[in-house]
Amino acid sequence: MESKIEINGLNIAVKEAGTGPDMVMIHGIFATKEIMNPLFNYYKDNYHVVSYDVRGHGESDKPENLTLEDYADDLAAIIEYYDMEHPIVIGLSMGSYITLRTAEKYPSLASKIVLIGTRGQGKISLMEKAVEENGGNADIDLKEMGRLIARRVYPPNTTPEQIVEYYRGNRGKTELTNEERKNIYASLAHYDMMSDIDNVEIPVLLLVGEFDGLNPPSESKIVADALKDSKLEIIEGAGHIIFFEKKDEVISLIDEFIN
Repeated sequence: MESKIEINGLNIAVKEAGTGPDMVMIHGIFATKEIMNPLFNYYKDNYHVVSYDVRGHGESDKPENLTLEDYADDLAAIIEYYDMEHPIVIGLSMGSYITLRTAEKYPSLASKIVLIGTRGQGKISLMEKAVEENGGNADIDLKEMGRLIARRVYPPNTTPEQIVEYYRGNRGKTELTNEERKNIYASLAHYDMMSDIDNVEIPVLLLVGEFDGLNPPSESKIVADALKDSKLEIIEGAGHIIFFEKKDEVISLIDEFIN
């Protein structure tokens, strides 16, 4: 079932299915809840699963000012809205930052968390990285910037046909404007989850693709080493969105962790 709920003064687009233990899934930057479908469609058979468009994304409201703290507060509010009792939370990329920050800010909220393609700090924003890759030229089209970043998402030798197939049925319909993209970029400039990482008491599974060019395995290892109870798995042959290339392996590792 898809609907919109009102939390923290915003309308948030959500997808909900299944019965059983509670689970929340959070997409990455510029994506929508649909990108989590490979996992959502598997877990809805045995779990009560909620996936949502993060504020500023998809069909959710898009305020001008966005922060990681807002994202974390939204996740906490969604868990409260659905009266979830210590859910499992799975976050991809930016969704993993939201998941980790929420576990720091609200330590007793979740039972376990899964961080996919994560990092603990962002010293420069994605926009600044793209400018660097553009030879220092700040006059860069946002779509071109997206293409520069996309080159880091997939394993070597990935074909355009494979990318089309990856996204078949896993992409939302809403296209972000340049201004909306700028606001999202700004929300992840100079973020830091390492300062409060000692607040995280629950078990954490970190999954990262061997060929993740956005958040390489070394970044997940830094986070894993700083956590009290963590397990890190590097998925061979996978890129940033590991369940595109290695869905069965990813599901098996998550099943082992949560069961």
